[in-house]
Amino acid sequence: MQIYRVLLGGVVLSVGVAVLSWWQGWESVGLLVALLVATAAWGTGLWLMGRQRTEVLATYRAFFEHVLEGIIQADRKGKLLAVNPALARMLGYERPEQLQGLNLSTDVLADAADFQHLRSQLEAYGAARNYYLQLRRRNGEVFWARMNIWKREELFEGTVEDVSSLQEAEAALRASEARYRTLLEYLPVGVYRSTLDGTIRAANTAAARMLGYASVEALLQANANSFYVDPAQREAFLKQLREKGEAMAELMLRRADGTIIWVQDYARCIVEQDGQVYFDGVLIDITERKQTRQALQETEERYRQLLEQLPEPVVVHDGKTILYANAAAAAFAGLSNPEKLIGKSIYQFLRTEKADAIRRYLEMAAQRGRQLPPMEQQMVRADGAVRDVELVSAPVQYQGRPVFQVVLRDITERKQYERHLLEAKERAEEIARFKSTLLSNISHEIRTPLAGVIGFAEVLEEELDEPHRELAALIRDSGRRLLETLNTLLDLARIEAGAFVLSPEPFDAADEVRQSVRIFQRMIEDKGLRLALDLPDGPLPVYLDRNGFHRIVVNLVSNAVKFTDEGMIRVGLATEGDWLRLEVQDTGVGIDPAFLPHLFEEFRQENNGLARTHQGSGLGLAITHRLVEMMGGRIEVESEKGKGTTFTVWLPLRLTNGTKTETTSTTANSTKSNA
Repeated sequence: MQIYRVLLGGVVLSVGVAVLSWWQGWESVGLLVALLVATAAWGTGLWLMGRQRTEVLATYRAFFEHVLEGIIQADRKGKLLAVNPALARMLGYERPEQLQGLNLSTDVLADAADFQHLRSQLEAYGAARNYYLQLRRRNGEVFWARMNIWKREELFEGTVEDVSSLQEAEAALRASEARYRTLLEYLPVGVYRSTLDGTIRAANTAAARMLGYASVEALLQANANSFYVDPAQREAFLKQLREKGEAMAELMLRRADGTIIWVQDYARCIVEQDGQVYFDGVLIDITERKQTRQALQETEERYRQLLEQLPEPVVVHDGKTILYANAAAAAFAGLSNPEKLIGKSIYQFLRTEKADAIRRYLEMAAQRGRQLPPMEQQMVRADGAVRDVELVSAPVQYQGRPVFQVVLRDITERKQYERHLLEAKERAEEIARFKSTLLSNISHEIRTPLAGVIGFAEVLEEELDEPHRELAALIRDSGRRLLETLNTLLDLARIEAGAFVLSPEPFDAADEVRQSVRIFQRMIEDKGLRLALDLPDGPLPVYLDRNGFHRIVVNLVSNAVKFTDEGMIRVGLATEGDWLRLEVQDTGVGIDPAFLPHLFEEFRQENNGLARTHQGSGLGLAITHRLVEMMGGRIEVESEKGKGTTFTVWLPLRLTNGTKTETTSTTANSTKSNA
């Protein structure tokens, strides 16, 4: 304004001087003075204009140099003409001059396409306000910036603001919101927001599923008041919310399909700035917990009733005093009421002369925290009777804490029965020993004269003529049969008395089988049977008791010959791993399956008395079974009535020190009567 006043005053003054000079006739002088005044006025105005421009430029330069936002000037092709220090620092340069000449599109913008879009907007509208784009710093780092730029003649000018921190904050906020929403959706518990009138404003998927709705949207259409089975529960819950600002309760709710569930609801009262009241809550489905608790209570009640009805004394103690006792325990202690035992020492209840042993047992059970094997002890009952008792201590839970349960089982009758059994066993063993001794003595007493009878019968058979020779042969065969029976009885007596000791030695099992079978060659031919030997071509070395093995083969082959009237007998021998397999197969009469359990019993035959069709003492298979067991083997039987029988004996190839090498077993699919 000052410049305009000076110029206007100079013009007015010069015009006035010129008019006055013309009026007074001072033509030359007046015009000169007017010209001088006008020149002075214009000179002063120009001086003032120059000074003002200098001040403006200084102000702009100070603003340009010190403003916090970046200032940019570029031509239409994007070439940077000028930038301020703030933009240089923003882009990672030490001086603004380093940016001059660089291209906005390739050297500053992270995406060259942004420049084309920006230029199109400037050409169309002349300016671009709050334009967000990414810039690249000198070190290659990319950041977000906000640009306000306009077009002036052929130049692009504007400001640049680093908004990376704002973008990061907004991104973090969005990420946090996304995480919250994700967490809310995947929480296993229901989350909701409702109003006082029951309107549901928000909920997660878990809440919808819990209440039986297919989606959150479907749940939002429902009213919370309709969920409550008992409306009084909701009123009490809301009252607590209004009074305390928060509430927690176990509520019974009705699902959309009508089923009933139990939930634990924890809610808080939220008052917004507009005065609106909301209830934000969390729902936890506790239906299974309720059912489990109910089942536990029922189980505890059944357990208590069971304990009360048990005839055996049961007490629960904490290591020192009794916490529970049933009626049987009270009766054992001579009391009418179990309550009188509560609080008393467990050792006062368990009266015995060996109290220290019971104390150690109970203390050990407490230390180990597990049930120990039963302890047998004699205890004194309230009436003074001494009873044999089996005591069991086991850790249990009682009223929420670990304790110990002691059960007393009266085993007096059982102990007496066991003593009777032991006495009977000892008597039976004594009788068995006496029987074995008697058999051994009788066998020796009879064998000597019997040898003479057999010998003289053989002599008479050679010297006498018919029909006396046939009688002598009958005497000889009867004597041999009696001698065989005596030898069998003697062997059985030796085995039962423990006098039959195995003496393992190396021998050829295949050759031993051939020699043993040769004994029956004549009998097999006389009966018209076929004999098949399935033996190895070479030797089969074993380390067994030779006499025992020989007796096993002889007994089985003898049995086969005796009970086979037509067909064949097969004897096989082979090895499988560390085992020797002996098979004796016949096509004889076979065995009735009902006789299976008695197959290897002494003196047992399938046919007895007048129904017997074959001779024998019933000891052959019993001795065979004993010998197989003694050598650590097993014997198996397969038979079909009327078609034949197969005996399979498994023996170890090597017997160590005459003892068993494996637990023995006997398997039979059907059985055959003993010889």
